Amino acid sequence: MLLRSLLTLLFGWISFLGFGQADLLKFREEYRAKTREEFPHSEQAFFEPSEKFNIQAHYRLLKKGKVIAVPTSGSKIKNYREYARVKFRVDGRKYTLMIYQPVPVSPLYRNLLFLPLKDLTAPEETYGGGRYMDLSTADFQNGKVRIDFNRLYNPYCAFSDGWNCPVPPPKNHLKLRIEAGEKLPLKTEYDRH
Repeated sequence: MLLRSLLTLLFGWISFLGFGQADLLKFREEYRAKTREEFPHSEQAFFEPSEKFNIQAHYRLLKKGKVIAVPTSGSKIKNYREYARVKFRVDGRKYTLMIYQPVPVSPLYRNLLFLPLKDLTAPEETYGGGRYMDLSTADFQNGKVRIDFNRLYNPYCAFSDGWNCPVPPPKNHLKLRIEAGEKLPLKTEYDRH
């Protein structure tokens, strides 16, 4: 029984490394390239990929989700519609997050969804203003959605002033250490001054 459990765990990890990590590494390299274009003097850091934080979650679409005004790090307010409530477990404990859709919905980005969150790694290990993840409406299938926290990234505000970065709503403040995704930058545009 113990051997079977260990083999299941091992094959699951190999599967994650073989398939999930290749996609994650591609995502991170594309993200790094985009960020370097905007902030050429920055240096980024990431947690090691973690299967624990690549989660198959359950969701409920909100047909009449509220439109909420989300403050930003600057002076603007951005509007988002509550799209889905996502429930998942980590280490046996239940957690809930809200997934948002920008309002108004741009035809070019009509399938784009937004997950802003703040967890207990902030502000010592991750950006104090929270981190983000992008999703697509196509990710939501048959009551399940893959939430890969390894894809969490910093808002531009972590690198430089002058941005209007949405502040994660209180509903998305988790009493959980998500040791996955992007960490505090090693070097930012602030460090140039």
